[in-house]
Amino acid sequence: MKPDIYNENMLIKAAWYYYKENLTQNEIAILLDISRTKVVRLLEKARAEGIVQFQIKGHERNCLSMEKEFKDMFSIRDAFIIPVPLEQSELSDSLSKAAAQYLQNKLQPNDIVGLGWGKAVSRTIDFLSMEPNSNISVVTLTGGVNYYLHNRQPQDGGMEKFQEIHVIPAPFLASTEEMAAIFLMEPSIKEILDLAKLSKYNVVGIGGVYPDATIIQEEKMTINELTFIKQQQAVGDILGQFYDKHGRVLELPHHNRLIGTPLSTLKELNHVIAVAGGDKKVEAIYGALKGRYIHTLITDEATAAALINMEVKARNGLRSGI
Repeated sequence: MKPDIYNENMLIKAAWYYYKENLTQNEIAILLDISRTKVVRLLEKARAEGIVQFQIKGHERNCLSMEKEFKDMFSIRDAFIIPVPLEQSELSDSLSKAAAQYLQNKLQPNDIVGLGWGKAVSRTIDFLSMEPNSNISVVTLTGGVNYYLHNRQPQDGGMEKFQEIHVIPAPFLASTEEMAAIFLMEPSIKEILDLAKLSKYNVVGIGGVYPDATIIQEEKMTINELTFIKQQQAVGDILGQFYDKHGRVLELPHHNRLIGTPLSTLKELNHVIAVAGGDKKVEAIYGALKGRYIHTLITDEATAAALINMEVKARNGLRSGI
């Protein structure tokens, strides 16, 4: 059985703050957004499993110190950085498992969770486990009913685990701008888009601009359309909305056919958690960070290091007037 990366990371954080930074259990509970009782359990488990000794004698640069550097550099609320999997093909699932654990450690009964679009979000749902009678509800942030519900078996524990499911009854992308405008005027759709503004947490993926991107695989867009968008200096997308390396949303006809939450609204939601990693997505993630569309990033060490390097170069370039 593979280790639970998120809970191991929480053990390390609790032990680090308690033994190395001399924080109280109450202070740690506030910092990690968990209960004091959970902090006590984490510290007990850390001692039992030797985590404390390992961390005190551990590497100079680990995920925990990188997370702090990352949060400070990009001024985001939180970062959860996991080790790079041995097999690159496992990265997507590792990140989704981490996202699921991150989310379920924060969820409280009767919370509402907003769900973006993409494989990372879909897999996060699959890996998410919750206490019985937790009464967690979800609301989708985009159209595309089939993507959220297709090919889900009972053993996957997909959408069935939620108390209520609010899905926008419309496609991800309308056939014309006129059709999109009609959809967005529908009371049932407006109601769900308004409900999304009440969500406590929102999980989104970050798409890259390359031929095998999810938006192409799921046939939401043709390769010719994506090529045109890339020529407009697009580096990535969130909820199907493309932006440049500075995080500025591009003016594209494509955007006028989308059914969902605009990025301008996403920025104002309570807590947006992005799940993304890998070489191909570095520029896309960087643009999302610069655009301030996300509050928390769940990624891997290699991607985090590349993002830090990009920001350092950008700042050096500004100072030198390049």
